Amino acid sequence: MEKIQPKAVIFDYGSTLVEYPSTNFDEVMAECIEACRIWLINKGYEMPRESEFHGKFLALRDDYRESAARTLVEWSVPQLAAKLLDQLEIEHDEEMIERMFEAYYRPVEKYLYACDDAVDVLRRIRERYPVLGLISNTIFPPSAHIGELRRYGLDGFFDFKIFSSEFGLRKPHPDIFFEAVNRAGWAPPECVYIGDRYMEDVEGPTGIGMHAILKFHTEREYPEDMSYSVRKVTSLSELNNHFDI
Repeated sequence: MEKIQPKAVIFDYGSTLVEYPSTNFDEVMAECIEACRIWLINKGYEMPRESEFHGKFLALRDDYRESAARTLVEWSVPQLAAKLLDQLEIEHDEEMIERMFEAYYRPVEKYLYACDDAVDVLRRIRERYPVLGLISNTIFPPSAHIGELRRYGLDGFFDFKIFSSEFGLRKPHPDIFFEAVNRAGWAPPECVYIGDRYMEDVEGPTGIGMHAILKFHTEREYPEDMSYSVRKVTSLSELNNHFDI
C-alpha cells in the first residue's frame, strides 16, 4: 500500500496512546461508583445501601449512554453526578461535583499506562510534521486527561487537544473532525487520524475526506465486512508502514 504524505497527524487517546482497562471495565466502574458513595458518607451524608446507590448511578449512566449513541451529543460523569445528587436531594455546587469526580476517577488512574512506544513515536512525528493533534471521546473532564498526558510525558507534543466532554459532540460526528482540521489549518485529505475503533476512528474521519489508520486490537470486535483496504497497525511503531516517521 502506497504511503500517504500528511501535513497534520491526529491521534485518538484511550487505547491508542494510553491503555485503559477493557476486560474488567465493569469491575473498575463498580470501584468508581463505590468510591463516590464512600466519599459522600465521609462528607457526612446519609447514603442508600451499596446496591441501591449503584443501581441509581447505573440507571442514569444507561440513559446518558443511550442518548449519546442516538444523538452523538456527549455526556460526562460530572453531569451524571449532579443529577444523582439532585435525586438524593443533596445540595451541591461546582466544587463539590469536582471533588466527587476526583473520588470517582481515582480507581481508574491505577490501571492506566502509556503505550511503550508512544513517546518515541510522537517525538519522531513532532520533528517531521507541521501539526500534531488529538481528538478523544471521553465522559471525563479534560483536566483528568491533561494530567495523565503530563504524567506520561506526552502533553508537550500536541498543537491542539479536543475532548468530546468539552466539545459537546462525540466521534464519529463530522463536526468534531471538522473542528480538528480547522485547528490544524490543513484540508481533510492532508490530515491522517489514528484510532482504535472502526466506526469512530475510521468511518468518522474518512467521512469528511481524512485518511485513517486503525490501531487494531485482537480482542476487539470489528465489523465482519470491514474492507481489507483499511490501513491497520498493531503498534504505534508500525505507523511507519503508512507514512514516514
